[in-house]
Amino acid sequence: MKMLRLFLFLFFLNLFTSLPAFAQGGHFVFDAANLLDAKTEQELEILLTSFERKTSIEIAVDIPASLNENVIDDYAVTRFEQLGVGKKGKDNGLLFVIAPNEKKTRIEVGYGLEGVINDSLAGRILDNAVIPFFKKGEFGNGVVQGTLSIIDVLNTKMELNFKFSGEVPQVKKNSLPWPFKILFGLFFLYMFIKHPRLLFFILLASGGRGGGGGQGFGGGFGGFGGGMSGGGGSSRGW
Repeated sequence: MKMLRLFLFLFFLNLFTSLPAFAQGGHFVFDAANLLDAKTEQELEILLTSFERKTSIEIAVDIPASLNENVIDDYAVTRFEQLGVGKKGKDNGLLFVIAPNEKKTRIEVGYGLEGVINDSLAGRILDNAVIPFFKKGEFGNGVVQGTLSIIDVLNTKMELNFKFSGEVPQVKKNSLPWPFKILFGLFFLYMFIKHPRLLFFILLASGGRGGGGGQGFGGGFGGFGGGMSGGGGSSRGW
């Protein structure tokens, strides 16, 4: 009987810790500085989710509360790789960083997109679509216009034919079969009644999966594919 309990414990612990983890907050927008209002953040999420599902290109918007004395170029490379923006093998990701505390911004481009958005073009996007708004204190407009300009460039140069309808296309999500869901629920109900302290241990052991959404690092946030950056892109201040 003890062996059966141990087997069930290990089985469900493995099942629980292998479930997909998602970043706190959004999947594509990480606003630790609370720079964006809720409506703008939601609209960006919908736009970037739709763009990824129709093109496979992943664009993340990261707004840290502080760079913690790091140079924005170094921060962007580290953040990019620890988020894993872009699909593994394609490296078709792009990270748009806005650091309001330091008044710095950067477009960090994945390996697979460097031929489309080179350093000079990334700088022009910031100069024309982002910095003028930031200088006026219109941060929401700057973030939105910068994101739209990035998408427009990718759409035109790569001939993606992306048209945003305002809705996120539905995709089939990976899910446990319903018998496993029932077993999973019964197991936690049993643990809650009979062994609450052990249940607490299980939850604590799996609590770090996926990390936090804006400031902290942790790998694979928001379901990104594991893309890499070569340090290409451009930075600006205001």
